[in-house]
Amino acid sequence: MGKYEENLERIRKAVRCEEVDRIPVVPCGNAYYARVSHMQMKEYITDFDKACDANLEELKRIDADATQNVIFSPYLLGTQWLSKTALPGKELDDNAMWQIVESENMKFEEYEDIKKIGWDAWQKKFIAERCDNNWENLAPFFEANPRSYQKFHEAGIPCICDFLMITPFEYFCGGRSLEAFFMDDLMEEPELMHEIFDMVLEHNLKAYRQQIADTHATGVWIGGWRSGPELVSPAMFEEFVWPSFKAYYQLCLDTGVLPLFHLDSSWDLVLEKFKELEEKTYVLALDSKTDIRKARKVLGKNVCILGDVPCELMTYGTPEEVADYVTRLLDDIGPWGVIIATGCDIPSDAKPENVEAMSRAAHEYLKKS
Repeated sequence: MGKYEENLERIRKAVRCEEVDRIPVVPCGNAYYARVSHMQMKEYITDFDKACDANLEELKRIDADATQNVIFSPYLLGTQWLSKTALPGKELDDNAMWQIVESENMKFEEYEDIKKIGWDAWQKKFIAERCDNNWENLAPFFEANPRSYQKFHEAGIPCICDFLMITPFEYFCGGRSLEAFFMDDLMEEPELMHEIFDMVLEHNLKAYRQQIADTHATGVWIGGWRSGPELVSPAMFEEFVWPSFKAYYQLCLDTGVLPLFHLDSSWDLVLEKFKELEEKTYVLALDSKTDIRKARKVLGKNVCILGDVPCELMTYGTPEEVADYVTRLLDDIGPWGVIIATGCDIPSDAKPENVEAMSRAAHEYLKKS
């Protein structure tokens, strides 16, 4: 068994909450990888071969067990939130962070257009006309993706998140903007939103099934950003978000793909919902806003949790403080069924010595037990 297979099996054992030879470390940190390798952001999002090499160099330096992506393009964000993206080297300075442009990019009347021509046709037209033609802009990214995966495979580092499954909620919350989506759409036209959501979900399940087959995916993100209970009541989550989560989860099980719920912000209020899913089949990826110890208590010992070293600790803390955090975390919720990473992404200004300390503390934990 080669290094790639050994690392992938370690991840699978962690997901099944079995004993592992060391606690796996699986970071995500695109902007951090750029800055630690002294690449300008403009270059990082346009020269994908160089970006891939930068990502690999840092992951090998910290001896990561896997990664959450191999390369990244911010043009993906615009397609996922029906929004425009401000980019370094274009709307922003060459070394600035990319960012979603929060605006009412989609009008309420366009829901009727979706009903008339279907989600797929409408989405393609909308992205071409209103999202800077992002699919065309993504062509270099998709062209570079296969050889980037090959480099990671040769380095022995598997990717456990091959693409992102977007819920209908996230699409329209981005395109319509927060205020318009919540107040004008969900509150005033819930029946219409159910009709639209059902159309999108039906299409996406077919499209994602095909994407899984085409890419031979190992795992996917099922994303929760604006759909989290800091913005959405538990009742609204149950009605508008959870059906998509469960449908995507079931698709992953049906196709043998790892579902990784990427949950930004605090999800404390709806942790019980995940008890409806089969134990030892998914990963709950939490940032430091969700009470990770509560998650373990609610879900029990047979659910794999990824996280949750706080971003502020990675930037402002010391290696000793980071290592202590990881050790205490594993004492409390581990050692089995845990994958160590930062909460969400490694912040772009994280200290490299802190990132190394996070990895080392996880890898050395079982030696001290």
